[in-house]
Amino acid sequence: MNDIVDFPYPVPEYGAEPFWQACNDEQLVMQRCELCSKLRWQPAPLCTFCASDQYVWAPLSGRGRISTWTVVTHPVHPAAAARVPYVVVEVELEEQRGLRLISNLQGTDHDAIEFDAAVEIAFISHANGQKLHVFSLA
Repeated sequence: MNDIVDFPYPVPEYGAEPFWQACNDEQLVMQRCELCSKLRWQPAPLCTFCASDQYVWAPLSGRGRISTWTVVTHPVHPAAAARVPYVVVEVELEEQRGLRLISNLQGTDHDAIEFDAAVEIAFISHANGQKLHVFSLA
């Protein structure tokens, strides 16, 4: 996936800046509520479990399991034309049941993907300098 020069890159939304900075440091972080200890994704000013406004950015292992995936065969953006087919996965992270992150799966034959397959995070660089999270089979 070194062909992402023209591919759109994320523009951090309000509150997500620490997540993207951690990606640049090749770490996966998410907000952890200081009251109920639940992790959450997407970033939010209030906990989606208990409504507390107290949280920290907690480092995660980057390991998880594939809960679902799709193989994209039709480019939805002109910059994706050279990339198809590519795999988009939903990964349930090992730290908390139901904590899921959408990303790409790289370095895998599409026929080798299975539900509940173990994956681990990696980071690739966009031409603009932002590092992006991707997963590969563990």
